[in-house]
Parts: sequence; structure tokens; C-alpha cells
Amino acid sequence: MKNLVYAAAALVDSTVAAFERGGALRKVTKTSLMPALAVASPPQNAGMAVGLAGSWAGDVALLGDSDRAFRAGLFSFLVAHLGYTAALAQRSQPGSRRAVVPIVTASAIGAVVFARAAGPMGRPVGLYALTLGTMVAAASTVRGAGARRVFGGAALFAVSDALLGASRFVLKGRAKRVAAAGVMPTYAAAQWLIHTGFRGEGNPRETA
Repeated sequence: MKNLVYAAAALVDSTVAAFERGGALRKVTKTSLMPALAVASPPQNAGMAVGLAGSWAGDVALLGDSDRAFRAGLFSFLVAHLGYTAALAQRSQPGSRRAVVPIVTASAIGAVVFARAAGPMGRPVGLYALTLGTMVAAASTVRGAGARRVFGGAALFAVSDALLGASRFVLKGRAKRVAAAGVMPTYAAAQWLIHTGFRGEGNPRETA
């Protein structure tokens, strides 16, 4: 039932974001997402709690459209990813790090691309992209129940942020609107997968 409440909150916010971006209603729908997730899937340790709190702060910051708001959002989510990375590293197992180098390499390339596209905000954007990539790499080393769900959520988080970066710095017109509309659905799904997967709420037979 609690998962359904979060799913409903995510659906409503994604719909509102697509048709009323920056509207007053989003101050309610967007800021309710992480509290609803905390109720549905309470953080299991300090790192996951930091990830959830940093994400909520980032959601609040990104209600604004200014560069200052964007920087605040970047910093908040950077802190969130550091928390997630620390938590996920605790679930890492020997021999599970084969994908780390390719993921970090791809993240570095993405960081350079988006940093160049971001202009004056290139450095913070590049640093954020590398931090996000580190979190995805840490997720790839998780083993046990829910591991696939965790990695899927981390990868989807990267997709969501790529859509956000593309819609803000690269795309124009209809393509920009389409990319922006995909940010919240992928973000909400990513958070849910990471938290429920970390709690071992995926298939108990998962080992990879």
C-alpha cells in the first residue's frame, strides 16, 4: 500500500511537471516524493538516509529555474550520491567490480561532453557527472537480494540526469520538451528501485 502511495505521488508529479513546470502545484507534488519514499522504504543506514535527504533538498532547489537554483540542486544531489555510494559499497563483494572501469570511463566522457555544453557551469556539472558515475559503478558491485534492482535504479538515475542536462544545455524546441518530460518518471523510478533493492525487496534469489 505504501509503495502505491509513492507510485501515485510520482505519477501525479510527472504529469504536473509535463504540463505545469515551475507551477505552484509542483511545490506540493515534487517535495512530497522523497518523504513518501521514506515511508514506503525507510533508509537502512546513514548513507541511504543521506541519499534520501540530499535528493529531497535537490528536488526543492530545482523547483527554481535560475543558475543559482541549478547549482544548489547539483550540490544537493552530489551529496546524495556520495551517501548512496558509501551505502552501496557496503554491499560490494570480491570479484564484483568488472564493470567499474567501463562505467567510470563512460562517466568521464559524459562529464566532458556535458561540461562543455554547460558553459559557465561546466566545472560543477562535470564534477557532478563523475560523482553520479561513481555511484552507478558502486551499484554494479552490489550482490545479494535486490542487487539487480539497485543497479537498474542507479542506471536509470543516470538516464534521468542525462535527460535533464540535455534539456537544459543541449536541446531546443520540441526535443527539449520531450526530454524534460522524461526526467521525473525516470528519476522517481530510479529512487524507488535503489531503495527497495537495497532493502532486499527484489527477487530473493538474485545474486547478480
